[in-house]
Amino acid sequence: MEIQTILKQKRNELQLTQENVAEKIHVSRQTISNWENGRNLPDLSSLILISEVYAVSLDELIKGAPKMVKQLDKKIKRGHYFIGVLILSSVFIALTLFYFISPGEPSATLLFFGTIIIVFFLALLLILMGITSILKTLQDNH
Repeated sequence: MEIQTILKQKRNELQLTQENVAEKIHVSRQTISNWENGRNLPDLSSLILISEVYAVSLDELIKGAPKMVKQLDKKIKRGHYFIGVLILSSVFIALTLFYFISPGEPSATLLFFGTIIIVFFLALLLILMGITSILKTLQDNH
């Protein structure tokens, strides 16, 4: 059973209005309507609240929504890109500080500029991976 069907069916079984549910999970009534009509899908934190309000397991909600699983996977992958950029930025900042703390040392200068080159290519790789992901998402939506 599709998630929008489950959401509407459970709400009706509990004799709740969209407004009631919206208040309980801290979203608008229009958001509930969009979920029930399949226009968009709830995020993970909303799903947890929905499972509590409707007394349904997350497993039951997610298994009926392969689209939801795909959406969650994409969000997790985007988080990995962010972590990669964060690590690269941290390394760059640390090496910049090392370079300024010990100016004039050939090893510090070599390490600094070598790292800049490596960070540049890794950042370029991350950007290309991100662009590829965006293009794939656009193709999936068409």
